[in-house]
Amino acid sequence: MKKVLETIFVCSNCGNEFSKWSGQCTACKEWNTIREAPKQRIVRGGRQVKSKIARKTEIVNLGTAEKKIDNVSSIFTTNIPEFDRVLGKGLIRGQVILFAGEPGIGKSTLLTQLMGNVSGLYVAGEESAEQIRLRVERLRLDTKNFDILETNSADEVIEFLDRTQNVYKIVVVDSVQVMMTEGVAGVAGSPSQTREVTFRLVEAAKRLGVTIVIVGHVTKEGDIAGPKMLEHMVDTVLYFEGDKNSDLRILRVTKNRFGPTDEVGVFKMEERGLREIKSDEINLVSGSEAAKVGSAVTVVMEGTRPILVEIQALVVESFAPMPKRVFSGIDFNRGQLLVAVAQKILSMPLYKYDVFVAVTGGIRLDDTGCDVAVMAAMWSSYKEKALKDKMVWVGEVSLLGEVKKVRGMERREKEAKSLGREVAKIENVRELKNLIKS
Repeated sequence: MKKVLETIFVCSNCGNEFSKWSGQCTACKEWNTIREAPKQRIVRGGRQVKSKIARKTEIVNLGTAEKKIDNVSSIFTTNIPEFDRVLGKGLIRGQVILFAGEPGIGKSTLLTQLMGNVSGLYVAGEESAEQIRLRVERLRLDTKNFDILETNSADEVIEFLDRTQNVYKIVVVDSVQVMMTEGVAGVAGSPSQTREVTFRLVEAAKRLGVTIVIVGHVTKEGDIAGPKMLEHMVDTVLYFEGDKNSDLRILRVTKNRFGPTDEVGVFKMEERGLREIKSDEINLVSGSEAAKVGSAVTVVMEGTRPILVEIQALVVESFAPMPKRVFSGIDFNRGQLLVAVAQKILSMPLYKYDVFVAVTGGIRLDDTGCDVAVMAAMWSSYKEKALKDKMVWVGEVSLLGEVKKVRGMERREKEAKSLGREVAKIENVRELKNLIKS
């Protein structure tokens, strides 16, 4: 048996392979992304040997499978209620979780606390064992619950798990962008390597019944780095987000084959790590209850819990040919739409004004119930007058300026009332003109 190198060409953007070079990738249509790379294949007796990574084909009767699950507990808790809340009931044997977040947001801290509660294997691709030990001691966790495997090879990880079957319930791989596997072209972090590493880890998780948490990097746009296929291959996708300048962190699920996809977990970064906080502890409204110019308060539904959030806007005259539009915490396209509605319905000449909108606390809002608050904050900043005190602005704004009701209105109103505030009852954004201080 011998190894033979043959030349192929790989697109650095999408990972597709080609037999010859071309200026444009025919798959993703990107230019100048195709690079030459050697491909290793194993040859025995002049014939190529195919990799036998796939699971053995067999028929499984669901009735038998259910009895097997009854005998062996397939669900186990993380002992972190907010984490379990996001997942549904807890971790499931054989589950593969993609855990992503910006650098420095606290991914490693949360996973270290998880490992402190559920002892397992930590695959250190980016750190040394000594660095992890320092973090464990800072969090005052039991070092005996941590087994560290220092490697950047996915093949070594899988080989180790094969040798230690039924020893570990959970394995954390930090991170997938630094892991590599043999026989695949490209460097660590390339689309082809990332895709193959994930595929092999998923196969090992299903075959061995071990839960694997894969840490993923994000791009500057906030998307998970690597091919989109990565999110399709895993069972659960978790995002850990928040503002580095704030101590609030939110764990959000965008895909979950075994539980809900509309729940969030809320944490607070403290000296001893991340602490779970309840809804009544969350305060995303800065300063006093008196309304300020360019500020509007809304109630958003994060999963099943209502949270009071402050939205701030700055509308200032622009001296550039193309006015700026900056939206932090809300979707850019949604913000552009609201600017257009404000210009049409409220007669705001925003074509010559810069517009800046930000959500306090550094969280990202996907709830369209904050539309009215964004419009109210922009109108307040433009008129340089504050809105009425103790008002909460909830509702989705249509292209015609109509305010539509959103889900969970009763719970939003109850939350606002419990904090001494009142939800503004308006049917059209034109009514904002009458709801500012004179």
